Amino acid sequence: MSVHDHSACGAEQDYRKFRRRDLRDGALAGILAGGALIIMIFSYDMLSFTPLATPDFLSSGVFGGGDLGAGAEAKLRSARIGAFTTLHLLTFALLGVIFARFFRFTQLRKTLLSGVLYGLIVCTAVFAAGIHLTGTEMAAEPGWPGVLIGNFSAGLVMVVYLRRAQGVNSSG
Repeated sequence: MSVHDHSACGAEQDYRKFRRRDLRDGALAGILAGGALIIMIFSYDMLSFTPLATPDFLSSGVFGGGDLGAGAEAKLRSARIGAFTTLHLLTFALLGVIFARFFRFTQLRKTLLSGVLYGLIVCTAVFAAGIHLTGTEMAAEPGWPGVLIGNFSAGLVMVVYLRRAQGVNSSG
């Protein structure tokens, strides 16, 4: 009579379940964080009486701009901002997945401090790399203080969502 050890199969199924959960929860955490940042940017631009100035500036840095005439420029601007917004949310979704996986692998508690540090360090590094790769010069307003405040907030949103979705003290 042979005895089969199914514990490895169960561990693999658990790993797949946790991986799917990290993908789902992390992506949603990142999209929520990116959305919160979009609202902050939109609010800042509206209070400065320059609607969509920040996404216009950032999207022209990523996708380039050009003088195509008033009608074509308005359409190009709208398409560019829409494409940049999509890229922004996808980037934050990826950052959220990485953050969720970080907690899984390290078994660390999901603290507000970890969210703040992730936002300030990782999200800001990704932004700085994007600025460097595109050769975009940072505008004076809101500039780096605005970036840091936004990424601080994004990190908080991500960790708060992950705490709610996956449990406060558990890594899964």
